[in-house]
Amino acid sequence: MRRRYAAARGCGRLRVLTQFASRLRWGPLESRRARGLVRLHDVLARTGFHARYWIFLGLLLGCMRGGAPIRWDLDSDFAFLDRDLPQFLSALTALRHDGFDLRPLQINNDGRTTKWALRHEGVKYEFFQLDVRGTMLRWHFHRRHPSLEFVNEIPAHGLASFELYGRRFMIPDNPEQQLALLYGDWRTPHPGYAYWRDCRATVARHAWTGVRHTPPPA
Repeated sequence: MRRRYAAARGCGRLRVLTQFASRLRWGPLESRRARGLVRLHDVLARTGFHARYWIFLGLLLGCMRGGAPIRWDLDSDFAFLDRDLPQFLSALTALRHDGFDLRPLQINNDGRTTKWALRHEGVKYEFFQLDVRGTMLRWHFHRRHPSLEFVNEIPAHGLASFELYGRRFMIPDNPEQQLALLYGDWRTPHPGYAYWRDCRATVARHAWTGVRHTPPPA
């Protein structure tokens, strides 16, 4: 148990140091994130993945509550449907060639990768694959300390357009209902919220027996 907590504290200290170095190199988080989201949008707009992905989770929460990402959030979350995986993988190559660094992949217990994370100027951009299961959409999330896999579901939905930093992104066509399913009272900030512990869309959790895989160079 003590080793687990020590590992978690070590990860926290590393994140602080990484962000300090990123700020010195590239400037404040909000500026880096805005530049990254615009760049990501423009790269993907030139691919077959354009308009096949949408703003998700914490990024959706910030946009709906305040019109922009949550000020301190280091991750920008997106989602896409399993049927669009080929288009995403092709677009992933374009992002990597444009300076987005692909992080180690987390492999599900069933042997699949269903979330990809990229980093640009110290900000992460995460893409969750949502599997269509009847009238529900399912995605997976992993926690390393302790090693757990979470299965989450929300009702299927359509898409609508949302302007962010002068670009048109897609969002769910029922954002308020979706946020209520995920966060409950989403309009009130909850600084202690932990996705792995508090997400209301989690339908199952179990030991994660998958692995982390370092991708080859772009």
